[in-house]
Order: sequence, then structure tokens, then C-alpha cells
Amino acid sequence: MSDGLDGVDDFGVNPFEETLPDTPLEEVPPEPIRNIEPEIAPKPIEEERPLAPGLLNYYSRYFQLTTADFRKRVLGSLSLRNEASPPDLYGPLWITATVVMSRFLGSGLFTLCIDGVFGGISTEVKDSSRQSWKLVHSAWLFYAYTLLTPFIAQKLLATNFIPLVSTYGYSNVTWIAGCLLLSVVDEFRRLGKNFVITIIEWVIVSLIALKRSYSLYNELEAGRKSLPLLVVDVAFCVAAKILLF
Repeated sequence: MSDGLDGVDDFGVNPFEETLPDTPLEEVPPEPIRNIEPEIAPKPIEEERPLAPGLLNYYSRYFQLTTADFRKRVLGSLSLRNEASPPDLYGPLWITATVVMSRFLGSGLFTLCIDGVFGGISTEVKDSSRQSWKLVHSAWLFYAYTLLTPFIAQKLLATNFIPLVSTYGYSNVTWIAGCLLLSVVDEFRRLGKNFVITIIEWVIVSLIALKRSYSLYNELEAGRKSLPLLVVDVAFCVAAKILLF
């Protein structure tokens, strides 16, 4: 018989040994390892803050437009169809500036090509002074008409001021091609055919006035109330012909 200190009884069984059942245990498949990422709280959506009160902040919204919108509005002004577009001030500002520069550069470049390049004649100082005066006249005439006439139209038609400025500003697109064409025709006066040149210039101005009147009549949508404004626009075209050409 073995010693009792070994923890084994006489029958050869260790009472402290844990007995396992004869049936095998079912193998539990290991759980897949998951990538536990810390949850990130979504950032709060920042609300658009309104612009601070002020004159510049108020009008700055009318200078924000895409190139596609600007191109669409310009092409709409050249066509005979009335396409409603949101008003802006970017187009009237730069279109009017383009009209002024087309009058100045059109005549100057044509004179330079004829006299300086082909004829080898230096440009006279008085011609440069005459062109400068025409630049000044075209600047104040077009900008004053584009910005002041909407005040009259606002009182007459009871509409907002910004859409009227946009309408009159985009209608100046017709004068870009008109100034270039009239500048070229005006240079042929050196041939001595002043009467014929004058007739051609008045025909061009009449076509410009007709196109502008048709576009303004459709875009203002005021019916007979817009007739005085159309008369003023025709008078503007006549003044532009007398002062600039």
C-alpha cells in the first residue's frame, strides 16, 4: 500500500484528479477577428452664415455666377428669344466696359494697320487726342445710360432695380459688334465718300436700335408701359452715333 501523502488511495485512483467524460467535446469554431474601430462622432453641419449687413455685402451676391450662366445670358441677349435668367451685375459691368474699349481699340487698330503698317505714315497727335475724347464720351455715355435709365424704368414699371440694370447691361452686347463695324466703316471717310459712309452708318445704327428695342420689349414684359423706355433707347442710339462716329 502506498503512502497517503502521494494523494493516491489503495485502488490506484487519485481523488484530486479531475475526471473527464469519455465523449469528446464538440469543437467550437473560433470567432473571426473583427477590426474594432473607434466610433467617430459625425461633425456637425455648419450652417451658412448670412452676410453681415452692408452695402458691399448686399451687392456682392449679384457678382457670383458661373461661366456657363454668363455665356448663356450673353447668347440669350444676342438671340431673338426671351429666356428668363437670374439677374446679376457682373455682366452689365464688363459688357459695358467691352463696348467702350471696342470703340477705342477698333478705330485705333484699324488706323494703325492702314497708316502705320501698310502706308508707313506716322499717326498724328491730333488723331490720338480725338480718339481719347471718343473714349471719354463713350465711357460716360454708356455707363450713365446703363445705370441711370433703370431708375426711370423702376418708377414707371414698379419693378426692382437690379433686374433692370441687368437687362439694360446685357442689351449692350449688340453694341460690341456695332462699335467694331462702325469704326471700320468710319475709316473709309478718307476716300471722300462721306455721304455714302454716313448712310451706311445710320443703317447700322438703325439695326442696332431695332434689335435693342425688340429685346427690351420682350424682357421688360410691360406692354405699352415700356414704349416710353423704347423711345429713350432709340434716342440713346442716335446720341451714340452723333457723339462717337
